[in-house]
Amino acid sequence: MSEQAPHDRHEAPPVESAPTPVPDVEAIVAELQAEVVRKRAAGAYPADLLERLHTEFHPDEGLEPPEVSVLIQSSRWLRSDRPVVGGAIVFGKRVIRRLLAWYVAPIALDQTRFNLAILRELRALEERVARFEESPAPTPDQPEKGPRPRARR
Repeated sequence: MSEQAPHDRHEAPPVESAPTPVPDVEAIVAELQAEVVRKRAAGAYPADLLERLHTEFHPDEGLEPPEVSVLIQSSRWLRSDRPVVGGAIVFGKRVIRRLLAWYVAPIALDQTRFNLAILRELRALEERVARFEESPAPTPDQPEKGPRPRARR
């Protein structure tokens, strides 16, 4: 028999823990900055990395326009790199694809329609923003043009 205490069916009283210390964020940042300065002086970072860090960040640079991704295809090109059984694998996948086409194709079509609707709205918003940016700011004696907001009842 083990020397463990028998299980009580009653819950143990909650254990009071010491309050979690609040980290000194400024001290941590200062420590990290000092470490970076030390490593830069020691030559730990490649020159091309340091150069890239000083270039302006453009997250959408090199991306294709959204029109490229609007169309959702329900099937893709099939191939296999396995030398002996590759043909059988591709054949099996084609059979499964044909069996599921009735289910997958309408989903892909619905997603394509949704993507087109969102893209139309995006382009309409872009046009509105462009018109807004081109129009002169209204003066205090000249009322703004456009629909008035509806009053809430």
